[in-house]
Amino acid sequence: MRHDLVGRRQFMQRSAMLLGTSTIFPKVFGQTTLMVRPEWQAFKTTPRYDSFLRAVKLMKANTQATDPNSWAYWTNIHLNRCPHSIPYFFAWHRGYIYYFERRLRAVCGDPQLVLPYWDYYTNPTLPAEFTNLYGGNPLYESRVNNNVRQALSMAPFSSSLTNFPTNSPNAFEPSFESAPHNLVHNIIGGVMSDMLSPTDPIFWLHHANVDRFWVAWVLAGNGRKMPALSSGYWSGSHIYTSTLTMPRSYTYSTRTTLGYRYQNESFPTGLPLARSALSTPDLVQAAPNEPARMQPPLGSFKISPTRETSEQTFSISGALDVHLDERSIGVQLPVGSESMLALAQIGTGAAAILRASPKRYRSVQVVLDNVMITEAAKRGGYYYRVDLNLPPDAFGRSQAIPIGTVGAFEISGAAHHGTPVRLRYRIRRAIFAGVASRIGLLSVSFVRVDGDQSPTGQVIGLGEVRLELSTEDNDA
Repeated sequence: MRHDLVGRRQFMQRSAMLLGTSTIFPKVFGQTTLMVRPEWQAFKTTPRYDSFLRAVKLMKANTQATDPNSWAYWTNIHLNRCPHSIPYFFAWHRGYIYYFERRLRAVCGDPQLVLPYWDYYTNPTLPAEFTNLYGGNPLYESRVNNNVRQALSMAPFSSSLTNFPTNSPNAFEPSFESAPHNLVHNIIGGVMSDMLSPTDPIFWLHHANVDRFWVAWVLAGNGRKMPALSSGYWSGSHIYTSTLTMPRSYTYSTRTTLGYRYQNESFPTGLPLARSALSTPDLVQAAPNEPARMQPPLGSFKISPTRETSEQTFSISGALDVHLDERSIGVQLPVGSESMLALAQIGTGAAAILRASPKRYRSVQVVLDNVMITEAAKRGGYYYRVDLNLPPDAFGRSQAIPIGTVGAFEISGAAHHGTPVRLRYRIRRAIFAGVASRIGLLSVSFVRVDGDQSPTGQVIGLGEVRLELSTEDNDA
């Protein structure tokens, strides 16, 4: 359902008129009794299930995109405001689904209705209630895949991820956003693979599960730490429309101002058993320090020149016109001795200077520039794991560093912020310590991972794949 989706300015102006009074969203923060969000399998056995179906059906039938009682209204908020690959991914979405849950209650008239979550680490197949095409089922949406086992990863639950926010080292937020969050979008496909993903009702259960795992990360303890509630991180507000906002401090915890908890607030203990039956071993379940795996064959690409690429960045190696299809492929990035020395200096935490530039470079990133995607590929059903492969050490040992993923959802998110489409993957500085003594030939691998159904042929075009130094003092 894509009718009546409107642009940012028109949406904000028209929705402001509808949201001009506090009666649309009365302030009920800080309720004394915690609401409990259950897992879908438990939820569907309760009277709240009929309330949920009624609310979804009524909201989808409402074609006024600027009416808070319409489905398209909430899709437009995500399209125009959602933060992806930047700070507050978790917190913004927490407020977003909180407000949506309250709208569901208002539409169906059931004040006890809560938003359930889909625990795909226990049940990786979409609930059958979302895949039944018949009888005007409001939960049905055309999708590429109904199983997300290829999207799941245990990496975000590593005890080494002790920080929380994006742009901080060893952080939970960017790890979880990359996998499994993005990959669930990619593998399900259909509208879930782009920024209109809230059109699909499974989006809301997916994000309730995302929110639940943030709660689980906090409760897991063992050195994991959030920014203190008194810190500047929680200053300001999350913006949903010009008149619908939420103080960031409200999203620090679900149990205080927002007044809810989850049926289960624990980490998964492992990947679904069905995963082990797959024949493809290259699935995203690797921690950043996992030993190297077999690298895909290298393609032949024209090398781009070293150069300044912005006021903050300098490309030390690159390759042009890389095309991705159903195969996995590697891209060689030759690096000169001066640049290898610069990488090693950054690896120790020091700044590096190049003869071609007087600037002091402090971090490293891989950039995919001028990214294009075919129309067929926009429907998703696949993704690529992106690895940075270091040269062999003195003992002949190579190392493949998983640095992120690329698929239809990541590209849609980047395109949402403007063109040309550019994806950036920050690399942990420490991996470059001692690299100066190695032969200067790095590579980037694109390891294809398919859902049960996936497109064939060329899907993504990369105008350039490059390794950059940056003056930004941030670590991955």
